[in-house]
Amino acid sequence: MLEELKERVCKANKQLRENGLVILTWGNVSAIDRKTGLIVIKPSGVSYDELTPESMVVVNMDGVVVEGKYRPSSDTPTHIALYQGFEEIGAIVHTHSRYATVWAQAGLDIVAYGTTHADYFYGDVPCTMPLEEDMIESDYERNTGYAIIDTFARRNLGCMEVPACLVAQHGPFTWGETPEQAVENAVVLEEIAHMAVFNTNFQFGLTRIGDALLDKHYLRKHGENAYYGQTFGSVQELDPVAAAAAAAASAQDIQIAPSNHTVELKNISEIASVERPNIVRAPKKEEEVFKFDDKIAEDSGSDMSGDFDLAPLEPDPKGDDIMPIEPEDIGLIPIDDPGAPKPKPASPVPPAEPLDFTF
Repeated sequence: MLEELKERVCKANKQLRENGLVILTWGNVSAIDRKTGLIVIKPSGVSYDELTPESMVVVNMDGVVVEGKYRPSSDTPTHIALYQGFEEIGAIVHTHSRYATVWAQAGLDIVAYGTTHADYFYGDVPCTMPLEEDMIESDYERNTGYAIIDTFARRNLGCMEVPACLVAQHGPFTWGETPEQAVENAVVLEEIAHMAVFNTNFQFGLTRIGDALLDKHYLRKHGENAYYGQTFGSVQELDPVAAAAAAAASAQDIQIAPSNHTVELKNISEIASVERPNIVRAPKKEEEVFKFDDKIAEDSGSDMSGDFDLAPLEPDPKGDDIMPIEPEDIGLIPIDDPGAPKPKPASPVPPAEPLDFTF
């Protein structure tokens, strides 16, 4: 049953480890056959070294095992919820890859900073809100999937335009039309999550990618008139008439075909309905870090309210050079200086005479 799909799902699961996205058994890949409504998914807790196409588990949309000798992944209800909520997707990947999980644990979106991000994700990669206690205690895995669907619905996101989501305090999920595409999106997500850590921590005033550049990089791969990559099959000669028509079309605004959730995909981190954590960062370079208290300066008898400049030593008005104080001048001698004079031993204190208590 679904032998070809089993082979592809098995291979996709192994690719997670080959790409450094999982350790131990922390991850899973599934794929759905939309004709039958059956899902092929990794078995729970089985080592990647032991995975074979025969060890893949087939379940229906109710989570009932149809074929397989193992229990399916514990994340199976999450996968089922996503297949039900996003009818366009054909495969799902879940990992705990390091940098994407860092963002998930922080409860933060991965902001679209540059073209590497825009090549795969048409806007910020969103992070869900944390699950409520009752959602954790009952149907936790299924509610995890619902949290992702809810996030995309509230933010008006297209699941195929932003094929990834971070689950707050948990980890990343990616998806695609095929197992191979879902894994590729997981690899790219981890890479942009890694880069975004440095962007966020080491550059002040950094802004997300502009709309023009975001549109260009996303649409040249995924738009109606995409031109990135090669046509499947044999190489075809370029038709001059078709080339002229394509050039005319590229001069116009290119619109992607909307999915069933797509309304507006840009600047999703600024949507008012989404609460964002207050992150305390180091002050910007132009911000004042230290400030002198004039009152304390007056009480101490010195004026410290003026500006202080560090400048080379200048001769004093008498004409004598101001010489720096050497450590030896004030009795400070490096302890590792072999020529340093040895300190004099302290004079012995004579023993005290015993007290006479005879009366």
